[in-house]
Amino acid sequence: MKISVTNVLKLLPALLALLSFSAPASTLDQDAQKVGHATGTVVHEIGHGAKEAGLTVVHAAEKTGKEIGTAAEAGGKAFMKAAKGAK
Repeated sequence: MKISVTNVLKLLPALLALLSFSAPASTLDQDAQKVGHATGTVVHEIGHGAKEAGLTVVHAAEKTGKEIGTAAEAGGKAFMKAAKGAK
């Protein structure tokens, strides 16, 4: 295809139409970026909440474990005392 004034004039409306569609594309990019940021924020908050819940469970388990250990120790001492006294 030879480049001539006639061919350029035929392509000019198509080029102008193509350029007019680039503005909404940048808006779509901005909108997509906003949606991505909002999604990331929500996921971050969920992760933070899960971390807090996990720490609460760990602390409760630690406290319960200490209480069970203390009770087992006291039970063991009472058993030994009773066993020595039963001789």
